[in-house]
Amino acid sequence: MKKEFFLSVLILLVISVNVSNSRFVLQYRILEPNNIRSFFWSSGIFDQAATTSSPGFEWPKNSNKNAIFSAGLNLIGRYNGNYRMAACTYKGEYVPGYCNNGIPVTNSNFRFYKVSRGDNIYTNPDWESWVLIVPFGAPYVDVNHNGIYEPAIDTPGVRNSASTIFICITDGFWDTHSASEGFGGGTLPLFAEIHMTAWAYTQPSYSDMQFIKYEIINKGNVPWTNAYVSIISDPNLGFGGDDYIACDTIRKLGICYNADNDDEIYGINPPAVGIMFLKGIVNKSVFPNVDLKMSSFCNLSNPAIPLVSCESGGTGNPYLFIKGFKNDSSSWLDVTHPFNGNHYKKTKFCYYGDPETSAGWTEYKGKINNCDFGLNDTGIVIFPNPTFDRRMIMSSGAENFTFNVGDTQTVYLCQLIARGTSNLNSVTKLKQLADVAQNFYNSGFTIGVKQISSVVPDKFELFQNYPNPFNPITSIKFKVASSKFIKLVVYDILGKEVAILVNEKLQPGEYEIQFPNEQLTNIQLQSSVYFYSLFTNEKLIVTKKMVLLK
Repeated sequence: MKKEFFLSVLILLVISVNVSNSRFVLQYRILEPNNIRSFFWSSGIFDQAATTSSPGFEWPKNSNKNAIFSAGLNLIGRYNGNYRMAACTYKGEYVPGYCNNGIPVTNSNFRFYKVSRGDNIYTNPDWESWVLIVPFGAPYVDVNHNGIYEPAIDTPGVRNSASTIFICITDGFWDTHSASEGFGGGTLPLFAEIHMTAWAYTQPSYSDMQFIKYEIINKGNVPWTNAYVSIISDPNLGFGGDDYIACDTIRKLGICYNADNDDEIYGINPPAVGIMFLKGIVNKSVFPNVDLKMSSFCNLSNPAIPLVSCESGGTGNPYLFIKGFKNDSSSWLDVTHPFNGNHYKKTKFCYYGDPETSAGWTEYKGKINNCDFGLNDTGIVIFPNPTFDRRMIMSSGAENFTFNVGDTQTVYLCQLIARGTSNLNSVTKLKQLADVAQNFYNSGFTIGVKQISSVVPDKFELFQNYPNPFNPITSIKFKVASSKFIKLVVYDILGKEVAILVNEKLQPGEYEIQFPNEQLTNIQLQSSVYFYSLFTNEKLIVTKKMVLLK
């Protein structure tokens, strides 16, 4: 039923829109360096496949098993008192280009760029042309730390990633706004400019996750008040008809898992899949500034299967869903918190409980059907919640948040998947993996070096390696007092450089790295005396001696 319903939505391979005598051909790129294969579209959609027969988040890669049908970044706020939206759920209302004082602009430079480890100027044209898109936020490794992208010296893409995708898009062309988008489309533009970067790693710790960064800029002439950023996702975990959803408010994680322990596609012990806010919107409208994190999480019913009218995405105001309400202003009611008989606690976080421990509100404990325009806190208890197609809306924003003209907000996401010993244990494993992703983000996505403390030290310091003498591996700890480019270099007894262990900007804290490590498998070390030196911004701080005895 679902494939038939969205057949017209998914004819995406060749679609064009006439705008100012230009033609936009919809593009996509595939991100697949690790265990996940996913699609990213120039309309802003991700995790939607290039065919009408399957979703676009495949795991494991090459298995023909999929976990997410579609997802996208939605922006919404009041523009001179009236709400406007850049909608992105099944088609998307963005196109490649940028905005300048409310005027959308595009040319052939605005397209997808993709680079992977091992590429160079001769094997990948995007490597050479990366310089064209750097002014619009394309990431690169600043090899000589001078703050200027130099094609012959610097490396395009996210540092240490196996593959990086970048595109600059805007919702500024009003012709691309359509009520047929899928959810909330068809308003006038917000005139947003978005720099989207997606990347992934091959290291085992990060092989079941992908990262997405959005730099969102108000390039119009009017502030967006009461503003929200929202990820709307349609997960289809194998067979999508037996899914449940949940959220973890501490981890800012939206979760989809199988309601029983046997999925038609994934079989016994199916995985759990999720999307999390590593960093949400920061409210600069108040002092001190507030990280709004995940401000709401709720279910969005398939309009083709409207079990409860006020929970359907086919009617009502999408603004209400994104703010954490039902489409008629009714609140979501926590079935586990009754009071005064059949009255229930109002919440903006659906199914925040833990499925494996059964603590808190989960779909197994049911829900409240209450379409009463927000007048009451009562309703009909449905127990347990029936399994149907699930969609989830996770937002970051606030009624007192104003997205001012020229302001930039940076949002980081991680989409990830994990498989445990049961459908419920898979949720626990997903949460554990989410902790790995969050710690990785907190460390600045550093590879090889591990941040062991975020306490800001009063000085830069390099410790004696342990054990010393060592064979075959030793650990080196150091402290970073302020955000600077850190270089940790190992030399032999003659002063010849043996290895660069760290060469990147680190945040304040204490770090640890092993020598040699998985990044230095080609190094052949002999029993000898070695020296290791800590530099900050190319300035030598201290040098210490270590001994290898084989």
